[in-house]
Amino acid sequence: MIKRVSLVRRKPGMTRETFLAHWMGPHADIVRQLPGLRGLRFGIVERWSPEEAAWDGVGEIWFDSIADAERAFRTEPYIGMLIEDRKKFMGEAQWCFVEERTAVAPPPASVNT
Repeated sequence: MIKRVSLVRRKPGMTRETFLAHWMGPHADIVRQLPGLRGLRFGIVERWSPEEAAWDGVGEIWFDSIADAERAFRTEPYIGMLIEDRKKFMGEAQWCFVEERTAVAPPPASVNT
């Protein structure tokens, strides 16, 4: 399994609360529809070092392979929906694909709704 990790930053002038509500609400509703999606997790940044490089969130989505992820992000209507939606709340994003290697298993993730 492969994970795409995204660092996201809100649009200038947007409050953190408004950004988070949209990112984990309407935007997540679109992401949940991606074909082949195996998991979705949000990390809300509490502190970043160095502070001037701060991101607002870390998104994680899982697919069986990079090819499956790339295919999902090319699939219409989802890619068009994501592109248009990002314009509403996202100022900047960077992402990478990672393969996890667990040394110590974390506690079960909590689900906040």
